[in-house]
Amino acid sequence: MAFTRTALGALDLNLISALVVLIEERSTTKAAARLGLAQSTVSGTLARLRDITGDELLVRQGRGLEPTPRALALQEAARPHLDALVAAIGASTPFDPATDARTFRLGCTDGVALAILPKLNAVLRDAAPKCDLIIRIGDYRSLPGMLSTGEISTALAYLRHDPPALARIKVLRRAPWLVLRDAGSAPVDGLDAFCTRPHALVTPSGELSGFVDEALGERSRHVAIGLPGFALLPATLRGTDMVTTVPDFVADALVADGTLAADPCPVNIPPVVNRLAWRQAGHADPAEKWFRARIEDAFA
Repeated sequence: MAFTRTALGALDLNLISALVVLIEERSTTKAAARLGLAQSTVSGTLARLRDITGDELLVRQGRGLEPTPRALALQEAARPHLDALVAAIGASTPFDPATDARTFRLGCTDGVALAILPKLNAVLRDAAPKCDLIIRIGDYRSLPGMLSTGEISTALAYLRHDPPALARIKVLRRAPWLVLRDAGSAPVDGLDAFCTRPHALVTPSGELSGFVDEALGERSRHVAIGLPGFALLPATLRGTDMVTTVPDFVADALVADGTLAADPCPVNIPPVVNRLAWRQAGHADPAEKWFRARIEDAFA
């Protein structure tokens, strides 16, 4: 029997939305967490979809689920319409932060989180007490994918590549680099002092060299430790003669308690460009617009 518009009218839209999330997550457990449902409910949804479509849609492969060609075709057809529906409804839904409940989803680097969370969280608790905030830590490699799938609605980070096509973008800050050290250690007063000190490097990729080494040219430094994120720098630098190079907003956050200090960077490095990116589906949503404004305030 052909699937007609009449039959489509009887189809629960939540089933299609769940299918898109299942395909993106490749796991009923992860999909359930993202949808705020029990895993058994999501498994039942998948079973209903299989009955409706006459296709397995997702098949077990190792520890995950692999979408069938039919599932991928449904996802490609459904996702832009779901985004358009969210945008249309969101744009017409008023938002009062003092009384309304919303969940905001922000993706950022851990350095950005260190810089903005104190102010952003305080503003949300004061101005929007019924709203919740979910932070997802990522980098230029992972954040565009989170934005594309709807795992986050907004991203703030250095984004090496352009975000997904269905996204808006705005440069918020061009951050110069500073040298961070233990406050009791000698200041870094030039290139010689910089190169002779042992270095810590924040390196999500696990490499022990980066753009600083490229900028040094014929000079070299010793990177003694690689770290996955900026939050580990205080424990690494305190009580040592090690130094590291960080954006100014990270330095501001980490020197606040007085145990670390920052010096000008003697290496000529271009500032890091931090951009705010958000899904087109939430561009006109009053709640998302309000949230983006609070992010800009916190990162000013």
